[in-house]
Order: sequence, then structure tokens, then C-alpha cells
Amino acid sequence: MRKRGWMCLFWSMLLVWCALPVCAMDTAARVVRVAYPVQAGLTDFDEYGNYTGYTYEYLEEVAQYTGWEYEFVEVPGEIDESLSALLEMLQNGEVDLMGAMVYSESLGELYDYASHSYGVSETLLQVPYETVQEAEINSQVYQVLRVAAIGQGTRLIREFEDYCVMNLIEPQYVYCETSEEQVQAVREGRADVLLNSGMNYIEGMRTVAKFSPKPFYFATTKGNSSGLIEELNAAIVSIEQADPSFSTNLYEKYFSPPNEKLFLTGKEKNYIENAGKIKVGVLKNQPPYQYLGEDGQEKGMALDFLAYVSEHTGLSFELVYYDTPEQAYEAAQNQEVSLVACMPYEYALARSKGVSMSRAYLSSQYLLVTREDGGTEQGVAGRRLALTNAATYQGKLLGEPVSYDTAEQCISAVAKGEADYTYMDAYTAQYYVNMPEYQNLKMIPQSYEPRKICFGVAKAGDPQLLSILNKCINTISEEDSQAIINSNTLQKQPFSLGNFLRANPLETVVFLVAFFLLVIVLLLLFLRHRAKAGKRLALELEKHFRIYALVSEYFFEYDFQDGRLMVTLPREGGKPEIVELDFSKPLPGRKDWGRDGEFLDLIRSGRDGVWEMEAEFIDGKTHWVRIALETVRDGGRPVYALGKINIIDGEKREKDTLQEKAQLDSLTHIYNAEACRLLVAERLARKAENEGSALLLLDVDHFKEVNDTYGHLRGDQSLEAVARLLQANAGEGDIVGRPGGDEFIVYLTHVEDTEMLEKRCEQLCEGLRSLLVAGKIKLTASVGAVFCTGSLEYSALYELADQALYQTKRAGRDGYRISRASSSAGDLDGG
Repeated sequence: MRKRGWMCLFWSMLLVWCALPVCAMDTAARVVRVAYPVQAGLTDFDEYGNYTGYTYEYLEEVAQYTGWEYEFVEVPGEIDESLSALLEMLQNGEVDLMGAMVYSESLGELYDYASHSYGVSETLLQVPYETVQEAEINSQVYQVLRVAAIGQGTRLIREFEDYCVMNLIEPQYVYCETSEEQVQAVREGRADVLLNSGMNYIEGMRTVAKFSPKPFYFATTKGNSSGLIEELNAAIVSIEQADPSFSTNLYEKYFSPPNEKLFLTGKEKNYIENAGKIKVGVLKNQPPYQYLGEDGQEKGMALDFLAYVSEHTGLSFELVYYDTPEQAYEAAQNQEVSLVACMPYEYALARSKGVSMSRAYLSSQYLLVTREDGGTEQGVAGRRLALTNAATYQGKLLGEPVSYDTAEQCISAVAKGEADYTYMDAYTAQYYVNMPEYQNLKMIPQSYEPRKICFGVAKAGDPQLLSILNKCINTISEEDSQAIINSNTLQKQPFSLGNFLRANPLETVVFLVAFFLLVIVLLLLFLRHRAKAGKRLALELEKHFRIYALVSEYFFEYDFQDGRLMVTLPREGGKPEIVELDFSKPLPGRKDWGRDGEFLDLIRSGRDGVWEMEAEFIDGKTHWVRIALETVRDGGRPVYALGKINIIDGEKREKDTLQEKAQLDSLTHIYNAEACRLLVAERLARKAENEGSALLLLDVDHFKEVNDTYGHLRGDQSLEAVARLLQANAGEGDIVGRPGGDEFIVYLTHVEDTEMLEKRCEQLCEGLRSLLVAGKIKLTASVGAVFCTGSLEYSALYELADQALYQTKRAGRDGYRISRASSSAGDLDGG
């Protein structure tokens, strides 16, 4: 029995030992060999030699779900040779995976494709940004278009020729060998447009037409049974479900960089030529945004931004000064001024004052301002809070409010002890704290949403003004914006003995006494002083650590000379942890946080200000972060970069949720009236994309009888059923909404002719006839439709569709009428 026991133990240990390598193999990460043809924007290298591009970044996101590690395989040579060689390697199983593969039946016989695409590419017609004459595509007018294209008989040319047939275009080709030759042909006037793929970014070109969208996929070796394609499919689904805009954001990052050039439409240029002097409401005393200086000069960041707009567009402004914001808003409502120079970016405020808002041109963190002895560490409940009469905050206040007319009066009250603290944005606080009389104040950053400032535009004015302002704000460079901010907030106060004595009366007396005492004892205490200086430095550092520990924020310091980054991580109830990273040299086999990301690029750029980005953070996770950055320079040379980081994931999610809810009808959860108007008007504004589309208005017949007979609950259920039917019949790119009551609106894309539109209208009517709500309510509807053309705006198309709807009702309801936009109101087709 004892011998049998020893034998069992021996065989058990042997089995465990043999199983160990198997377990290790099971838990090891899969290494995937990826074909890596060097293609701009797709699979590329950055200036530091690191992998970058749309496909590369998508693969890295896939790895977050699969745990894969990658071995990127490159083949030197021209791109065509490299692609051919890598495709052959994929077919032979020498590489496991290749991206940016468009599906075709022939390729499907050679490779296995993922079930889900990871992006869409379109065929583009492009012109240089500086082109004055807009290239317009009008499917109702025959035209000849000279097109710079690469090669002959290519897929892009075949797709373009299909587009030409649809839009009555006769193409004349200027054949080129490279993208550079295409650009040269257009710039020299030998071609009107160039033909390009949406996955091939050409700097300095803007898109005037898009067509033939094509999904692209990852592909693997035919018959690969390793489970790789199944893991890939699951990861793509997870990515798209977790962040539906992930691929869209990647496309914008690599193929739609922000436009840094101001491009104005013909209507906007015409407005500028005929606008004359535009009157702007400005406050007399709101530094550093808008005010009259002691010398009578007009000053402030808002006025400097107006000067920037004037310089870059040719608009001319006339300033009209007011004492209070209410007076400026009232002047805008009465059309006495067209603009309010400086207003908080708040939708509720804009509605209440009857003005429209431009995009925010300034954003600043809120600060709590108090005296050095203010004692805010024990809380602000019950303490005296200085607030301006114009403050828009509607929430609960912990302190006891004391009202003042201006921000200067608020900060003066705090400095004199008449109030304990006040809140103001960082720009305003920085402006006043520079003054000698306010140097006894301290500022504590707050975690509230930053204060945003915009231009208020009178709603009765021309909408072109709002469009011009928004384009200027979106294209202003960070250098110009920061220069405006710095010139108004970092003004040096002239030194005078009187200012010094007023700001430091007690310190002056103490200084004089201490000076004479110091002369007497200086020689005796010199050696001891050096020892104390070291101790004082240590205490000062300890004090900074304690300050960092009070706030749940990350602070960082970057040394440009040795490439070292120091980050303080807050720790609850103790000293913050300090993490030091060395970016001075590459570390083989190791990836430090920030080495390949936008964060390090931002710091090294020296672009000071407040930035928001989505990036991998030091905790190894991807977050939305707000970065406040300031660069210390020696002359013109950057020496240190200092700043802080806030994680704002919750804030971004809340903003996205609120924006989505604001666009939807509360009952049917389709677009509401305003969202429909804006979305359809946006499509109509892009004339090339507007071809082959239609606008439908639909009323439920005798809906009042449904409410009267079955009750409002059944009526609501009927409206919900109609909305679901319309959504089910909507195609990709279609817009479905409910302006109100029993009225619905449908914007159809890809409608080629009257026959197709009649078919779509008949399908909707037939679908409603077969709809049965709550098992007993039958519904019909009247439909009015109109083809959309580039010559008509939303309001005109809506009116034509409404007239067609009226004709349907007069003809007995339960049918449709189609109005031709180029015809008179009574020229209708029906069914």
C-alpha cells in the first residue's frame, strides 16, 4: 500500500510538471504578424520613427480587447511593389493580417475577410483652398468638367464616370502619374478638380464632392483556423458598441485635419461688402474682456478678437458702450446693435435675452479668490460671498451673498475684509492680482465647468454674420489667441513708491527695521544662515507637496534640456506620489506613458493655454483630460513646461448625453422640429451632396378622431407606431423627425428620379394602411413630397412640400402628391 502511494505521488508530480509548459503557452499573448505597407494616414511613421496611422491605431484598440501583440512586417520599395509582395505573403500565410482591404468577389476567393468593416472610404473631387470659383455640381445642367486623375481605367475613374452619368457631367481627363502632378494641374488651371480617395490626404486641398462610399476590412489567410478572425470580429463589435464614433474620430484625425485657413462663401463675401459699420454693444467696465482705460482707449480681449475678425474678413465695427449687460442685451433685442461683444456661453441665457451665440472664443477655469488669512480650508458655508449683480449662477450658495456691481468691486471687498471670498474666472483674477493692492489675495482652482465667452448675435440680423464669426473663431491660431489673452491679463503694473507703500504698509516698516538689524548680525549669522536656508528649502518643498495633496489634480513639470517629466499623483490623506519619466532616449522593449501620444507632443510644442484631448493617461487607461500648460522660457528658448491635468470623463459624457437628448422628440424619440430644420438645412448647404434627395411632409389622417374615440394614450401609441414605421423604412443618411402634433418630416437621400420617389411614397402609404395599433386602430396618412435642388433652401422646399400635402388632403387624403421644385405650386404628380 505504501509503495502504491509513492507511485501515485510520483505520477501526479510528473503530470503537473508536463502540464506547466502547456499552461504557459495557453496564457501567453497571441503574436499577430501584420502586413505594414507604408501608406500616408493609414499605416505610417511619425517624425520620431514611431508607428502611426488609422489602421495602426485601430489595431492598438483591438489589442485592448484581445491582448494581442503585433509584429509589423514591412517590404521596402514603391507602394505598388510593397502591396503586391505583402498580399502574396498574406496568401501564403507568411503574415496573419492585413488592413484597408476593399472586398471584391475575386479577392474573397483568395482571403478571409472580417465580418465587420472598420472604416469607410469615399471617392472625392477636390480643389485648392485658395480657389476663388466654387466648383458646383448640378444634376439638372449639362456641364464639362476637367479632371486630374492618376492612371487610366482605375476603380476611382470608373466610380467617377458612374457619378458623371447621374449628374450630366462630361469628363475630360488630365492624366497624371502622382498626386503632386494632380495638384499642379489644378493650380495651373489645366484641370478644374482632382480625383482622389478619401484615404489619401493631400495637404491644402478641400473637398467639393463625395461619392461611392466603400467599407474596408481586415483580411487574413484563406482557411485560417486559429480563431484569429473570430477574436477580431468580437473586438470590432466591442469597439463600435463602446464608442460608436471611434472610427469617425480616427478618420477626422488622420484624413480631415482642422482647417487653419479662413474660407468664405460667395454669400458671406457679399454680406461683408454690403454690411457697412456693424454696431457692437460693449461694457465700459469689465476688464480684461471689455473696458475703457484711464487714458480713454478701448481695451479688452473681446475687442482684440473683434479686431482680429476685422483684419481677416474686412468687416468694420462700431463700438457702442453700455453700463450693464442688461442694457447691451436690450439694445440687441431692439436692433440698436447687431452684436454683444462679450456674453457667457450659456443656452438658457441666450434664450432669455433673445440672441444667438457664436462659438466660444475664450474659456477659463473658475477660481476661488480669498485673502491669505481667509480660512477657506475650513469651508465656505456661512461666510460672506461677493457676487456681481449680473451673475448668472442659479444653483445653491453655501456662503452668504453680498452683491456688487462689478468684478472689481467684488475683489476689492475681499481684499478689504468686507467679504470673505468671491468666484471669478482665471483671466479676470489674473488681471486684478497683478495690481499691488490685491497682492495679499490667494487663488484656489475650482473643479466647475470653465467659464466660456462668446459673441451674442441679434437674431433679427443676417445669419451670414454668425457664420463669419464662427469661421474666424474656429480658424484662429493658438498663438494669436494666446497673444490676445496675454496682452490683456499679463500687463505689468508700473512701479512707484506710492503703489508699493499702499500695497505693503506693514511690510515696509518691518523691512526697514529688519534691514538695520540684519546689517548688525549678518557676519555672525552667515554660516548658520546657510544651514537654515537648506532647511527652509526643504520646508518649502514640503509645503508644495501639502498643497498638491489638498486637490485631486495631477501636476506636471517637463525639463526641455534633459527630457525628464515629473508628474505628481494625488493620494488621499497623504503626500502625493511623484512619478519621473525619462524621454531623453528610446528605451528598447519598454513603452512609457506619453512617449507615443499627443500629450508629449503638446508639451514640446510650447503652445501655452488650456487643452482638451482624449489620450492614454498615466494609469494606463484612456481618458478625456483637460491640460493647463504654461512654458517658462529663457529669452525665446523653452526651458520648463509647467501645468496640471484634470480628468473630465464624466463631464464629456454628460455633455454628449445632453446634446443627444436636446435633438430628440420626447414622445417618439426621433428628431424634433429644430433638429430636423438644422440637419436638413446643413445637407442642403452642401450642394453636391444634395443631388438626388427629396423632402416629405406626412400628416396622419383624422388623427383627432383617434384621440376622441380611443383616448390620448392610444393617440400617443399611434404616433409612436408611425415614427417606428418611418424609421424602419429610412435608409442610410435619411432624416426622420416630428415637427409636432401628427405631422412628420422625412428627408430621403439617394432618390434618383420621380419614379423612385413615387415608389417610396407609395411604400410609406401602404405601410401605414397595414399598420394596426393596439389591435384595432387603423391609420392612413397624407403625404406631400418635393425633389431637393441646390437652388432652393429649406424654407422654400418645406413650403412646396406643404402645398403638395394640402393638395393630397383636398383630393381625399390617404395618398401622396409630388411637387417639382422648378414648377409652379400647382404642378403636381400624385398617387
